[in-house]
Amino acid sequence: MKQSEWLSIPVLKGGALEQTLLFWENLGFTKTYSQKSPYAYGVIRRGDYEIHFHGAKDSASGVTCLVIVTSVESTHAAFSQRLKQVYGKVPSAGVPRISRMKPGQTRFTVVDPSHNAVIFIKRGGEDNDVYTNADRKALTPLQKSLALAIRLRDLKLDYPAAFKVIRNGLHQAQNEKPIDFARALHVKADLAFLMDDIALQQRTLSELINLQLTVDEQERIEKEFP
Repeated sequence: MKQSEWLSIPVLKGGALEQTLLFWENLGFTKTYSQKSPYAYGVIRRGDYEIHFHGAKDSASGVTCLVIVTSVESTHAAFSQRLKQVYGKVPSAGVPRISRMKPGQTRFTVVDPSHNAVIFIKRGGEDNDVYTNADRKALTPLQKSLALAIRLRDLKLDYPAAFKVIRNGLHQAQNEKPIDFARALHVKADLAFLMDDIALQQRTLSELINLQLTVDEQERIEKEFP
């Protein structure tokens, strides 16, 4: 295979440089370079792929970059297993964290100790989340809220913002299909869990039970939210 003449390497913020490099080492990367002076700088590598980090005082607001991978499912599984070994669980909230994946999803996000958000995307893949890839002009107000809330939850990992979107969408919903109410309540319950509000999660799940769905709609919901 002919080597490309161009090569792009992301340089992210490394305010907590050593902690950040160790985090990526725990995910299976190798630290190939690190210096403290005259400025902080470090490099991690996995196969032919590198990420560089430079010292930054404002590390509370990190940088975002995209990583295209052949098998996003196996990458997510490997990262999750390593994180569980280090932290005792797979961190899906706080910093650092990794977003979850469900069947049909083609991307996930890792947030490192310096607040960098690295999004791993399957090459040539498109998410199968309902409405996230649809034409917004064809969506109802509640469907638009669902699409936005799912993106905020799964890509930016901004659970409070996603919760606000879906809560407002449900509050303002009129003449929406029962199956979309079910989808929205599932997302709301999931966000309540991610924000450690178990009482709210249980109340939302109770609302789900009271929804009148057809057998076909119930089967579709069970496939979308296993």
